[in-house]
Amino acid sequence: MKDKIGAKLKWAAGRLAKNSIETSALDAEVLLAHTLGAERITIHIDRDRTLTGAELVKFEDAVARRCAKEPVAYITGVKEFWSIPIKVTRDVLIPRPETEGIVEHALAVYQGTAVDALDLCTGSGCIAAALATELPDARIAVADISAAAVEVARINLAFAGGRITYLTGDLFSAIPLLCKEGTGEEPLFDLITANPPYVSEDELEGLDECIRLYEPGEALLAGTDGLAISKRIIQDAPRYLKRDGTLIMEMGAGQAPALWEFANETERYGSIRIFEDLSGIERYLVLGLRSQV
Repeated sequence: MKDKIGAKLKWAAGRLAKNSIETSALDAEVLLAHTLGAERITIHIDRDRTLTGAELVKFEDAVARRCAKEPVAYITGVKEFWSIPIKVTRDVLIPRPETEGIVEHALAVYQGTAVDALDLCTGSGCIAAALATELPDARIAVADISAAAVEVARINLAFAGGRITYLTGDLFSAIPLLCKEGTGEEPLFDLITANPPYVSEDELEGLDECIRLYEPGEALLAGTDGLAISKRIIQDAPRYLKRDGTLIMEMGAGQAPALWEFANETERYGSIRIFEDLSGIERYLVLGLRSQV
């Protein structure tokens, strides 16, 4: 009786709750469905089925990992983004719903076009995967300082074939062609997207334990004020954008005023717009390159 699906699901939810997992019932369902390779609805339909020994071992291991605050996405190896199942490992951040706003703002400008795009700090490649899905004629370069992250992105973007270029390096240093003024070289991209690290050193200790213990620090931290990498992107992006090109970047809460001022001081952007996420936080910086006369 105790090894039947229904009983084991109740056991798992109780154990997770005792370990301060707020979404204990949901997490138990997700982990058991992953263990069985089934949909969540199936485990309720088959709740009187007895789990096999191998299934019990796998499920109990998954529950133990979650009790240790490991994120569900790292245990299952997948997280949905833009209705796309995205493979994740501990080499990349787990895609978050607010990052879909970058895709929404990009599509508002480039829907239906054969855009040349660059996704910096690509991580899992989730933004590029969404753009490649919605913009079938787009050509997209993805870049990350982590070679391991680029390999994860390669898996998630395999469906797009030769439309994707994979680059490893520190921000724009990954781009093989430097588009410097006065060189005669043409800028490469209509669109640059980025969800860069933007957590400050002081904010790190206040992050949820799941994030602080398991997600890659180099994808989170950006100096004492959290702005170091964002400012580098804003400063250098104009060299790589075509005329009337656009930079769309995610920001941390409270960073909008400083980044707006910094972008304005560069004198390279003709438009500077800030948009809120669904929680009312100023989350997206959309910069339009100033047309050159």
